[in-house]
Amino acid sequence: MLRFTRVLTVPLLAAALGAAPLEARPTASGTPATRPATPAMAAHELGQSYLYLRVYEDSLQVRVEMTTDDLERALDFGWDETAPDEAAVIAREAEILAYIQPRMVTATQEGPLPLEYVGIRLSPLPIADYVVVTWRLDEPPPPEVDLGLTVLFEVDPLHRNMTVIEHNWKTGTFNAEANVVQVFGPSTGPQSLDLTSGSRLQGFIALVWLGVWHIWIGTDHILFLMALMLPAVLVRSGGTWKPVKGFREAFVNIVMIVSFFTIAHSVTLSLAALDVVRLSSRVVESIIAGSIIVAAVANLVPKLSVREWTIAFLFGLFHGFGFATVLGDIGLGREQVVLSLLGFNIGVELGQLAIVVVAFPILFAMRKSSLYPWILRLGSLFLIAVAGVWLYERVFDADVWLTELILTPFRWIPGLGGG
Repeated sequence: MLRFTRVLTVPLLAAALGAAPLEARPTASGTPATRPATPAMAAHELGQSYLYLRVYEDSLQVRVEMTTDDLERALDFGWDETAPDEAAVIAREAEILAYIQPRMVTATQEGPLPLEYVGIRLSPLPIADYVVVTWRLDEPPPPEVDLGLTVLFEVDPLHRNMTVIEHNWKTGTFNAEANVVQVFGPSTGPQSLDLTSGSRLQGFIALVWLGVWHIWIGTDHILFLMALMLPAVLVRSGGTWKPVKGFREAFVNIVMIVSFFTIAHSVTLSLAALDVVRLSSRVVESIIAGSIIVAAVANLVPKLSVREWTIAFLFGLFHGFGFATVLGDIGLGREQVVLSLLGFNIGVELGQLAIVVVAFPILFAMRKSSLYPWILRLGSLFLIAVAGVWLYERVFDADVWLTELILTPFRWIPGLGGG
C-alpha cells in the first residue's frame, strides 16, 4: 500500500543521516582488507552474498543471506525447476548449515565466537528470494572480530561476499543495508573489524538528525501542524475569525500550540519506547489522519469555543505513538533508551521549529489580507480531503489512486519521491 507518510525507507534514512561505517583492517596474518564498497554495491544485488552484523551492547546478531539460485548452484537441490517456498528451505536446513558454517569465519584471537544458531527462513525480495540464516552471541561483543565468508567461490570466482554493519547505536547505524565494511573475493582471507569505533555522542547526534528528518518526511505530522498554524494568527471573535492585533499575541498562540504538541507526543513516545503502553500501528495511523481532519474542521467553524493548543495536546498523544513506531522500526528501544529518546525528541522539536520559523512569519504577514480567509478555508478543505483519503486507506487497508496523484507534485523534493 502506498503511504505518503512512509515513502522513504529506513535504509535510505540511515544513508541520509550519514551513518558512519566501522573500520575494517587486515588480520594479524597480514591479509589486506578490501576497501569498503560504496552504498550502491549493497542493499541486495545479484552475484553477492551477505554477512550482516547487528551490534548491541549486550549481544551480537550474525546473519548470512544468500539467494536460492546461488544455493542451488552450490548444492543442486533441484530448485531451478521449482522455486522453493519456506517449507522447502527449512527441509534443507541441515544441508544449508553444513555448507555455510565451514565457509564463515567469526572469531577473535582466542578462537571462534560461541554463536548460538537461531534459525533459517526465506525472505522474498523483488530482486530474488533470499535464504536467511541467523546466529547470535548472548554476551557483549568483543572489541575486535575476524570475519570471513567464502560461499559460492568454488562455483563462481566472480561472486563477491560482503560484511554489512546493519545496526550499531554508537556509530548511528540503524537498519543500514548499504553500510558495507568488508568485501571478500576468492583470494581474500578473513578481515579484522573494529566493533568499538564510534561513541555515545555520535549515536546521540545521529538520533537528533533522525528526529529532524522524520518530522520533515512525516507529511501527516506536518499537515497536522499546518492545520493548527493556519488560525494561529487569527482570533475567534463574534462567531468569525479576525486577525490578531500584534505579533506578541500571535507568537504566544503558536508557542502554546507547539509546546503542548511537544509535551503530548514526548509523553507517549517515552511510554511506547519503554514498552509501558502499546497501540496498534493501524489504529495510531488512523487517529493521526483523523487529527488532521478534526483540526481542519475546527478552522471552518469559527463559532466553536475551542483552543488550538487543546487539539494539539489531545492528538499529540497519538502522534507520539507514531514517532515511537519509527524507533521500533529501526531496532531501537533495547539499548541507550534515555539517549535515544532524548536525541530523537530534540530532533523532532528542531524539525518542528524549522517549519514554524519558515511558515509562521508568512502567515503573520498575510493575516490582514483579504485573501487570508480564503487561504484558511481552502487550505483546511484541502487538508480534510487529503487526510480523509489517508483515513480511508488506513481504516480499510485499501489503496486509493488519489494518493498517488497527490504525491506527484512533491516528487522533486528529496526524500518525498518514494523512488
